[in-house]
Order: sequence, then structure tokens, then C-alpha cells
Amino acid sequence: MGKKMTDTAVRGTDVPITLEGHPFYGLELDGEQRAFRDAIWSPDIPLVFCNAKAGTGKTLIAAATANLLCEYMRYDGIVYIASPTQEQKQGYLKGSLEEKSEPYFEPFYQALRKIGVNMNTALASSYTPDKYGTAYIECVTHTYLRGTNFEKKVVILDECQNFYWDELKKVLTRVHDNCKVIVIGHDGQNDLLSNPERSGFVPYIHWFEGMEGVKVCKLNKNYRGWISSHADDFNLRTAAMMED
Repeated sequence: MGKKMTDTAVRGTDVPITLEGHPFYGLELDGEQRAFRDAIWSPDIPLVFCNAKAGTGKTLIAAATANLLCEYMRYDGIVYIASPTQEQKQGYLKGSLEEKSEPYFEPFYQALRKIGVNMNTALASSYTPDKYGTAYIECVTHTYLRGTNFEKKVVILDECQNFYWDELKKVLTRVHDNCKVIVIGHDGQNDLLSNPERSGFVPYIHWFEGMEGVKVCKLNKNYRGWISSHADDFNLRTAAMMED
């Protein structure tokens, strides 16, 4: 990836210890959301898990805090990693690898637009050559990460309930200790795996939980509204009880 944004030099010399009272892109956060943001911001917590319900703003908060970390020059860039569905392996989809991957990045793109990131200059893409060395955000799927190294990056793994444990292992073992890693998922929406019990999200939370430098956060309030919230609470166990 290219250099960071050219307007960050002044900000990089005056890094706030906390984000309490910070404008934070105009976003208003509840207590759980602030705890998630502050865990990401903390220099003492390199690994943050967030098990969050639908509509809780998990991707937006992760994107906003990650972008701020780069603006203040604490990290060299952002790597957003998504998981392709198990029903549609990337190799069978039409188009280039980048074109096949685009649908999985849309939640992150929406978050970046909401906080005012200029996608034309910030995003590393083959469609838009980085003429001025301003690109600092890269979006990839986990499919072809074998052998990759991540150093001094904010690494965001999204929808991790749809990563098999070995896929999650493949990504996490690419990360150097000078990174900030944000692992986001929803244990109630393990919907894309053909073998859901092999999801690595919750097992990896348990594997790391309690270790120094690790924070596990939860977000519970769905801000999309009652339809989204009520739908999110439905599961097969509930359906079986209703039939009985």
C-alpha cells in the first residue's frame, strides 16, 4: 500500500490519550459502543474481539476508530478482511479476483463513506492507480492470504462467524505484534457456513479471552429498528419451540 494521508502530519504530533470528548466524525455512541471504540484506541490492547448483534454499528465503529488511528499516524494503514460465502467459492464467480470480492466489502465501504473518507484517494485499488501515494486502505478476502505478512496495520476481520476455524487461524497467524487486530462477528448469524459448528469465531474468543492485551466486547442494541431486532432474535431452536 501507499503512503498515509498527506494531511496527517500535524495530527500525528498530538495524539490524544483517550477519545473522550473527541468529535469522532460526529458519531454519537452508547456505553457499549464507547467501550468498543476505546478498546480499539488503547495502545495496550492489540487484539479486540466484538461479538455484536445486527444493527449495532460494529463495522462503523471499527472503521472509524481504525481510520483515526491512521490519521494520528499510529499505524501505517488499514487492511479489511472479509470471508467469501461457502456456497459461492470465488474461483467460480465471473470477473477478476477484485471484482469477485467487491460484494463482501460493501459494509466497510458504507462505513467509510459515512465518516467522510474519500474512497478515490484512500482505497488501494487496481481500478484507481495511486498517483499521489495517498492510498492507505486495502480490502481483501482471506482466500489468498497464505504467506502474507501484516506489519503496523489495523487489521479488521469482519463477519467472522462465517470463518471456519482454520480460515481464521490462517489470517491471525499472518499478523505481527505491531498491528492492531479487530475481530468482529455475531454468534447468532452463523448463516453462510455449510458446516456451522466449525465456525472459528466463538472458539477463538474463548482461546484468547483472559490474556493480557486482549479485550472482548459485546454490542447489544440494534439501531436499525424493531423489525431488524426481532428478526435477529429468531433461530431454529425458537422455531422448534413454537411448533411444539
